[in-house]
Amino acid sequence: MKNILLTIEFDGRNFFGWQEQKEKRTVSGEIKKVLKAIFQKEVKLIGMGRTDRGVSALKYFCNFKIAAEKVDWENLKKRMNYLLPAEIYVKAVKEVPSNFNSRYAVKSKTYCYLVFEGISPVRRDFFWEIPKKIDIQKMEEAKKIFLGEKDFSKFCYYSGKGICRIEKIEIIKKNGEIIFKITGNRFLYKMVRRIVGALIDVGLGKRELKDIENAFLGKAHLPLTTAPAKGLILYDCEIDLLKNC
Repeated sequence: MKNILLTIEFDGRNFFGWQEQKEKRTVSGEIKKVLKAIFQKEVKLIGMGRTDRGVSALKYFCNFKIAAEKVDWENLKKRMNYLLPAEIYVKAVKEVPSNFNSRYAVKSKTYCYLVFEGISPVRRDFFWEIPKKIDIQKMEEAKKIFLGEKDFSKFCYYSGKGICRIEKIEIIKKNGEIIFKITGNRFLYKMVRRIVGALIDVGLGKRELKDIENAFLGKAHLPLTTAPAKGLILYDCEIDLLKNC
């Protein structure tokens, strides 16, 4: 039995997220169809986590097991890319330890969120267009509130354990483009988009720093802006190949 790790990139705009859903086009669903065509059997595909509808990824890990004595890795990669839709590309294929599980091996993830301060038809498919002046300095101050290990349940759609650790937030502005890079150990449903929405609200003068602080303290219900999915990209991730899953 071989445990095979795929590193993939996908344009998620025309998918209902990663997770397979009945009668809906998903990233995992398309990959499973191709694997079934190649191996002539159903394959259980394990992803490193769900992505929201419309969200893309530059680096995403998933793995599956197949009964085979030998696998031609380069040929498998070529066959998959030939059969997969253009929005999905297999970047690498390798064998990993039998107990490896993509879902539990993730050490950290980095998301990028793309904003354009203005209107740009060329950028529109991947950027959130905001035709107003955004105060970067105010957002730099506000981002500090999100750093560290905290309960992010007020910044997501989630009813379970909301404790996450945000290690780093970068805000880069150049030629009207504002790029948010957020690194953490785990992210909850719509959490990144709500963090970005809160920072943008501060940058536009719609919210004060104390509003975000009070939300973490549970002192106030904060109606949140959820940034559009199209601007969110899973940029990078670290996994532990030797983790006993």
